[in-house]
Amino acid sequence: MKTSHAVLLLAAIGAAHLAQKERHQRQQLRVAATELHHSRLTHLINRPDLAQDWAPEGMSLEEFARLLSENQQLVSLSLRHRLGLLRGNTLRFVAEAFMELESGRRYWKHFGHFREREAVGDRCAQRFTAALQDAYVARPETDPVGV
Repeated sequence: MKTSHAVLLLAAIGAAHLAQKERHQRQQLRVAATELHHSRLTHLINRPDLAQDWAPEGMSLEEFARLLSENQQLVSLSLRHRLGLLRGNTLRFVAEAFMELESGRRYWKHFGHFREREAVGDRCAQRFTAALQDAYVARPETDPVGV
């Protein structure tokens, strides 16, 4: 092997290694940020009085705390999706299972639009949100309109 080929090969291996380290670092940062978010949600769920500024107008703090719990689950599922652990049929299955729960549909009814806006420009988040929206639309409401 010529020296120039060996140098090119080593440079390619080095670049691939650096790219993998960068990807791993981003994943670790996402996990850490998710842990912080999860911790904050737990705190707000346990102390709904602290969440009053975030609650939609007319929603009781107890109801808002229940919806924060659903958000907590979606935060975990979103991280699993971003790390590549929820893809394709599995992602659709999990989204459908979430929307089978009345509390999941209630959460999405109140906050789905916010999550969709938050995902703009992030293809991974958009795929996750689209799967949830598709499952929400496909699931008929359990309560008649106007009741």
